[in-house]
Amino acid sequence: MLYSKIEDALLISSYASGDERAFETLLNRHGDAVFHTIFIKVKDRDRTDDIYQDVWIKFINSVKSGDYAESGKFAAWIHRVARNATMDHFRKQQRSPVTHCEHMETATSGRADESLNAEELAVAAQLLLEAQEAVKRLPVNQELVLELRIKAGMSFKEIAEETGVGINTALGRYRYALSNLRRMLRVEIPN
Repeated sequence: MLYSKIEDALLISSYASGDERAFETLLNRHGDAVFHTIFIKVKDRDRTDDIYQDVWIKFINSVKSGDYAESGKFAAWIHRVARNATMDHFRKQQRSPVTHCEHMETATSGRADESLNAEELAVAAQLLLEAQEAVKRLPVNQELVLELRIKAGMSFKEIAEETGVGINTALGRYRYALSNLRRMLRVEIPN
């Protein structure tokens, strides 16, 4: 089957029936434009990556739960989801201050950050230790995906290939890992 010639609606239907290649085709077809839509507003590669993942996870969840209703306008739908996810990101930033990972890195790397006082460095170091312990309590498959994504900087496609699972499974495991860490640490962890 030549996937590049198939309409989005048929690809979505195939994906709903379990055809992972149909999802990969949709991702390849629309991924760059969706990423660009987010990046224009966010102007930060890492945050854009996180929002981008959320958009595709929403699509996966919608299809798998049967909530996605094909109206022949998938591109418009996925871009609307991207815009909404970007706006949610900014709203979330305004509502709750976030403990930034950069502070934890500074605390553990031995580099002094003039913007942090001794108490803030100690808090950041403690938070890092708690986070490392929480990661160890994650299920093995979630811990692996988290490490491959954060430490190795791998894309979800690379993670899927490395672990021998589908891309949506890799995305889901990462999402569950973050959710579990939020629950265990009771802090705001950026997606």
